[in-house]
Amino acid sequence: MPKQSARQSDDQQRSAAAPSRQLWISAACPVVDHDARPESEAPSSRPSLSPRCVGIMAASAGIAVANLYYNQPMLPEIGRSFGVDADVIAVLPMLTQIGYALGLFLFVPLGDVVDRNRLVAALLCGIIVSLLALALAPSLVWLDIASLTLGMTSAVAQVLVVFAAQLSAPQQRGRVIGTLQAGIIAAILLARTLSGTVSAHFGWRLMFWLAAAMNLGALVVLHRLLRGTPPPAPQPYVRLVRSLKDLWRSYPQLRTSSLIGALLFAAFSVFWSTLAFRLGEPPLGYGPQVAGLFGLLGAAGAAIAPLAGRLTDTQGAGFTVALGTIATALAFVVFMLAGTSLAMLALGVIVLDVGIHAAMNGNQSRVLSLAPQATSRTNTIYMVLYFVGGALGSYTGGLAWHHFGWPGATALGLLYSAAAVLVRFSAWMPATAADDETHKGHSGARGAIAAASAREVR
Repeated sequence: MPKQSARQSDDQQRSAAAPSRQLWISAACPVVDHDARPESEAPSSRPSLSPRCVGIMAASAGIAVANLYYNQPMLPEIGRSFGVDADVIAVLPMLTQIGYALGLFLFVPLGDVVDRNRLVAALLCGIIVSLLALALAPSLVWLDIASLTLGMTSAVAQVLVVFAAQLSAPQQRGRVIGTLQAGIIAAILLARTLSGTVSAHFGWRLMFWLAAAMNLGALVVLHRLLRGTPPPAPQPYVRLVRSLKDLWRSYPQLRTSSLIGALLFAAFSVFWSTLAFRLGEPPLGYGPQVAGLFGLLGAAGAAIAPLAGRLTDTQGAGFTVALGTIATALAFVVFMLAGTSLAMLALGVIVLDVGIHAAMNGNQSRVLSLAPQATSRTNTIYMVLYFVGGALGSYTGGLAWHHFGWPGATALGLLYSAAAVLVRFSAWMPATAADDETHKGHSGARGAIAAASAREVR
């Protein structure tokens, strides 16, 4: 009887604990690869990401990407701390973006072959260590190395984007990507504003301490929320990296989208890497706090991201990319005409952010639908070139400012964005939703051919 009573007590305790376990399990993100769904299974029978899960993933991706932009409004302050000129300190955002491109190349493909939860946790730990190194940097060399590693580990944001895209139903993918992009954009805006304000009142080192704390919070939440996920296509890492070449050769649309993205982000980086210097020179004479507050104007970009996702879902990726490239070029025309008018500069920032993020949604939605079993790798190719373009824009923007001032920087940004417009309208890209769906069928066939070719090469 005592043993029976003990068993009943244990059963009651397990029953009492079950609701809490069920509550936590229901809160976790469902692990469903919609692209791998059997043909005979109806899409509606598979669960999709809940708005709560999408929101948490968007916030976490934003916190990670924000690390790339904290230094931009603080560049003059950091330069004065180490006694270097603008053209020297402009290397910092370039190194951060080069690091991001390296991280995309080295780490994001692992999302196709390892548990993404562990990958996310490892990269977030790397972010925290890099931020602490920046906060304690005793020299410019130390600062450069820490900026590079921070960029590399911040690639965790794209692991989360690919994860969300793969778990979302195809007919909702544009909107899910748009939501994550909205979180990323909002974080970028807050990053510039927060870092400008903190550095103006408390110094630039404190900003990196605060960033480390925020990334630690994201690590704790994501580690508990995301379930372990088996890799969809396990294979050796070297073979995985080699397959990037096969994907690049097999999808012309991947090449076109990557080039457009790189050119647009180069233009974007030219502007943001030189704005603080423009606002600080006479007759304006504003400090890093005002440069950071300009980032809030990019809230239009965060607002447009979900709308761009709906446009991509209904009108096709080509339509959204066309709107984005044209808007980006128009923004630099506004900057050229702005003179010392803060109102004109503000208008240009709004148009720039709307254009950049509309084109980003169209490009990334297309890239993530090309090869369902290689989404991490196609996104790697796209984002590596995207941030190579950003690094090029940051560096050449600093040179243009040093030699030609604001007119040279705006002319360079217009050159990059006009080239993106040219690529968009000279290369084939579906302009309507119907054409987009047809292209999906063709790309699926090409994906099968590419996979077969890759197996033969291996």
